[in-house]
Amino acid sequence: MKSGAEPALSIHERTPAGRTEKKDVVILFFPNPTPGDATQARVPYSLLYLERALRNLGIEIVLLDEQQQPDYSTILSAQHDRLLLAGVSSLTGEQIHGGIAFSKKVRESCDAPIVWGGWHPTLLPEQTLQEPYIDYVVVGQGERPLRQLVERLREGDNTSDIPGLGFKHNGAVTVKPPAPLEDINTFPRINLGALDLKKYLNRSRLPEHFIGYFASHGCPLDCSFCCIGEIYHRRWQHKPLAQIIEELRFLKEQVGVDSLLFEDDNFFVRAQFTRELAHSMIDAGLNLKWETSAHAHIFAKAYTDDDLRLFAQSGCQQIYIGAESGDQEALDLLDKRATVGETLRFIEMLARHGITPRLSTMVCLPTESGRDLDLTLDMLRRAKLMERSVRASIFFFTPYPGTRLYERAKEKGFVPPQQLSGWAHHTLRRFKAPWAAKGIEWRLECFANFYLPLVDPNFYRLVRSSKIRPILFLVNKFFFPIAWLRFKTNCFRFPVEAVIFLQLLQLYNKLTGSNFCLGNGSYVD
Repeated sequence: MKSGAEPALSIHERTPAGRTEKKDVVILFFPNPTPGDATQARVPYSLLYLERALRNLGIEIVLLDEQQQPDYSTILSAQHDRLLLAGVSSLTGEQIHGGIAFSKKVRESCDAPIVWGGWHPTLLPEQTLQEPYIDYVVVGQGERPLRQLVERLREGDNTSDIPGLGFKHNGAVTVKPPAPLEDINTFPRINLGALDLKKYLNRSRLPEHFIGYFASHGCPLDCSFCCIGEIYHRRWQHKPLAQIIEELRFLKEQVGVDSLLFEDDNFFVRAQFTRELAHSMIDAGLNLKWETSAHAHIFAKAYTDDDLRLFAQSGCQQIYIGAESGDQEALDLLDKRATVGETLRFIEMLARHGITPRLSTMVCLPTESGRDLDLTLDMLRRAKLMERSVRASIFFFTPYPGTRLYERAKEKGFVPPQQLSGWAHHTLRRFKAPWAAKGIEWRLECFANFYLPLVDPNFYRLVRSSKIRPILFLVNKFFFPIAWLRFKTNCFRFPVEAVIFLQLLQLYNKLTGSNFCLGNGSYVD
């Protein structure tokens, strides 16, 4: 196979029998982001964004989602003679496992070129291209370069001048600079009917007819730990309101959705937009419950109690923020442009209107003092005493390529993976910083997966399983006084009751083959 600066594959290839076989199929592959967890399914919006770019080219587009089609060998077998290009969209982390397996199977079945796109290839294009089963990478916004690549391959034309395309030629890697970021509304609308979205109704949440949706993309901030600023160049763009309402109506009437997550990177960037959207949802009579993300400083500064009443009336149930840390030194290091006080104010604002505040935090940051863990757990303790409905997640700080803290982490001993497969384990749950204190896993396990959930006497109601909920009701009621006393006195030494319960839970999971956890995932598995 030839690629890059040399003429690429033609749409026609001579078969041994002398027949001409037409290459007119493109497979777009979405690796499973949560392997081993069948209760969650994320809508592969990246495939829908790319599909719209390839319409009207006279080719067949196959959208292949590993979540729904884990055994795709028969699909590759049926299409290998006609396969013009196979594409993989991947974030850093678990998706890389599936992307590698798929690419190798494509290479085994035919000589069609393989292109990778998404956040990880955008951040590390040269390293990604080192793999023998990857021929191209697309850097940044993928719609335009992918369409150009397909057009050139179909005609057998040179691909070496496509902006945002990386390729190999004679062992050398070349990555062309991407074109300026385009407005998302210059592209055709995505086709929500291209996938059976009923298969993506989340089965791990209450209510059960829950799905993800994007109304906007990007973020104007530039936090030193986050890749979003690098990917979207600190731009924030939203869909037209009329289009959002039309698509939400489709999800409600055709898919059966009654609750949704706006997966936007920063939903509340522009107050006028969010107010108008809330009014539009009410006027349209959608009656959808929804939740989304915010930034504590922007939210506390731009929104009022009247806005919160409006959002609650339109169906808002929960808003989460990247609170990140209870250590102001850490927040300043992260360039978060927010304070611990604004996090607590955010909680107060939401609690007055019955909207659940949810906090995402990270620990083991490369700070000078090393006290961020203690201060973050204490912030969560105070938050829970303020408002029991507060929900929280605690992750390990994870250095990602393209961020300023990535370089600081390397200075403090972090050694990045040297090849693509190594990044499959680089996740918020699995990464352990070389500067992290020993024994931190069990401390987090006791706090996040025992005391933090059980200090809410109504936590058991959040469990969807009707089999587990009655048992958890008893656990919740029995341990609530102990958890509350520990939170009130700020005493978590000798957590005997937590360790005994968590070890029994580990035994239960081992015997039943499950992975049940009171929090968002175990730290000691």
